[in-house]
Amino acid sequence: MLIFGATILVNTAFGLIVRAAQRAGVNVLAAGVVNYIFASSTFWVVYWLLKPPAATGALSIGAVAGSIYFVAYLLLLPAMQLRGVAIALAFVRLSVIIPLAAAMLIWREAPDTIKTCGIVLALLALPLLSLDRGVSSTRLTGGNIALLMSLFFVNGTCLLMSKWFQSTGLVAQRPLYLATVFCVAGLGLTVAWMITRCEALGYREIGWGIAIGAANAGSNLLILYTLDMFLASVMFPILAAVGLSLATVFAALAWREIPGRLGWSGIVIAVAAIILANR
Repeated sequence: MLIFGATILVNTAFGLIVRAAQRAGVNVLAAGVVNYIFASSTFWVVYWLLKPPAATGALSIGAVAGSIYFVAYLLLLPAMQLRGVAIALAFVRLSVIIPLAAAMLIWREAPDTIKTCGIVLALLALPLLSLDRGVSSTRLTGGNIALLMSLFFVNGTCLLMSKWFQSTGLVAQRPLYLATVFCVAGLGLTVAWMITRCEALGYREIGWGIAIGAANAGSNLLILYTLDMFLASVMFPILAAVGLSLATVFAALAWREIPGRLGWSGIVIAVAAIILANR
């Protein structure tokens, strides 16, 4: 249980550290580049220490996943700025519905009644979360909705990539897969950072980037260990629901990022949806 608790805390810390860096005025694009460099380097070291035989499947799936991961990071930043960490992470957590739907269509995993109820609740939570004005109290626009829904679908695709890799049975290749994911994501984010011509990389970006990367790498490593001890159907709903609750409470107390009535309603329904959809 200690490892499970650590997994929840470190996984939740990733989103909170990104938001803290954003609130501190750090160049979060540059910090994101450092994050991926640190996380990728960590898993390359783990891969070198374990020395499993290389597998092209892990490399190819990891490359595809990495090209999607950095897009999810790019979408997370404005979503947090627009609606606060609680609403943004609710969309991230709800995206578990995407791999669930793919499992139904691709792997023919028919959902039972409880999972179906979870899907319905998720569909109900999405408009509530979208309509909440969030911490900025800005008027709802079509662009805002498009941003949040894009975050939902792109992050769901990231989870789908994990499901795809898991279906290959390349368990020993997890370090190689994750090293490739973060390496490709780092390259993609570096290109985005250079295109936007942001300010040069400074000590603050390096420091915050290492903190984000440590949470990123640590979370993924702990998840692998936790999956060895608990069923995925048990771990992921608890991880998502408790993590979302902790992030919401922390943001409300520390930063006064308090969702409105629609946001709170959507978060409560989202937690229920996550639990039921993963039962």
